[in-house]
Amino acid sequence: MNERTRTARCVDYTLGVLLGDALAARCREAVAYGPTRGEATRPLWIVPSGFFGPAYGTPASLPVLPLREVEGVPLLFGAPCVRRRGTRLVVHADIVASAYFLLTRYEEMVRRDVRDAHGRFPGTVSLPFRAGFIDRPIVDDYAALLRQWLREVGVDAPEPSRRFSVLLTHDVDVLRCGSALRPRLRAAAAALVRRSRIRTLAHDPFDSFDEIARLDAALADSGVPTRAAWFFMAGGHTEHDGRYQVTDAAARRTIRRLRDGGAEIGLHASYEAGLRPELIAAERAALEEAAGTPVRGNRHHYLGWRETGHGRALAAAGIAWDSTLGYPDVAGFRLGTCRPVPLFDPARCEPLGIQEHPLAVMDATLSSSRYMGLGEDEAMGWCYRLIDQTRRHGGELVLLWHNTAFAPWLHNYHPRLYRRILAELAGRLHPARHTEAAATPERRRPAEVL
Repeated sequence: MNERTRTARCVDYTLGVLLGDALAARCREAVAYGPTRGEATRPLWIVPSGFFGPAYGTPASLPVLPLREVEGVPLLFGAPCVRRRGTRLVVHADIVASAYFLLTRYEEMVRRDVRDAHGRFPGTVSLPFRAGFIDRPIVDDYAALLRQWLREVGVDAPEPSRRFSVLLTHDVDVLRCGSALRPRLRAAAAALVRRSRIRTLAHDPFDSFDEIARLDAALADSGVPTRAAWFFMAGGHTEHDGRYQVTDAAARRTIRRLRDGGAEIGLHASYEAGLRPELIAAERAALEEAAGTPVRGNRHHYLGWRETGHGRALAAAGIAWDSTLGYPDVAGFRLGTCRPVPLFDPARCEPLGIQEHPLAVMDATLSSSRYMGLGEDEAMGWCYRLIDQTRRHGGELVLLWHNTAFAPWLHNYHPRLYRRILAELAGRLHPARHTEAAATPERRRPAEVL
């Protein structure tokens, strides 16, 4: 593919995400993205930084820290210079390349030598974390700047009408406590339960499905646009897989009860399928048979979407949307956005054919000493930041709480934290926001996801 074709494809994709396809089509003739002064005959000229040039796909194309800012927004490429020439604007801040870099996980494609023990790109190594904006969806800030510049040159570019919403998701890695734990670990778990003043183990501590479903339904009833999705495993033969079978009667009953309660049933693609994406189709088919309903969504076990191009296997398997793309080791905006976006392969420079609902917060990310290692109030402060940023842009907040996170172990704050977050989302909390307690955490060694 020649440079001109590649650039055109990438620019069209990025403008479509920044403005929305309808507005982008209407405004395309008003926006120039090209290196020559002849481009400046259009009302808004964004001068390319050279990102899409010969160095594309090489380490030489990566941004250099520290970053500069354009109108208060971190800028990855170009210069923070916006000049008026008569009735036209000339923008040297290359927000097109900057947004593309984040939306496509371009850094992960180029830095293939950087992976953790599970083959994942660590969040604490990512540019958004190192540059200090992992908790800010700057792609959405770029979109707001672009609309502002278009209005300045007389183009009708209204603010989007979308409304803040919440996607509550739950990964079922383990269905039952007893079957998942080895004898020594079962004994330790029983001791912890006894010390927590729980008199009986008759109720499986991992069977929190009804409790979580009630909490999710209460948020929806509060008037906040809310969806709930449960992701179940249906395959895999590695040491990280196979903790239950969707063909088991207990699993089928649980899945269908959640389905009948209004939740969407999605595939929790196995660890093995993360390594061998061709297995996804069979796993989806097995889950559909067990659930008795179409399966259109996915999240990879261990958040193990390892290569940018693996989305093609999801699309080929009939998956329409995914919600894997959050970092396991740090909560925030991995793609630089807090709203659903179509995915694009930066290697082939073509759409992947699926929509991504970027994951913002996972329970274990906040609490694990090998991840962010936050206490409950610090974790709530960090979540406040992400909630506020998502509300500001009318985005979709995507949370992940496992059924196992509701187990009554000592020092497990996640049941309380989940209730606090939902109360804040419903508008029932108005606390002083001591978010300074949740300052960007120090880098921590990547580890396993629950």
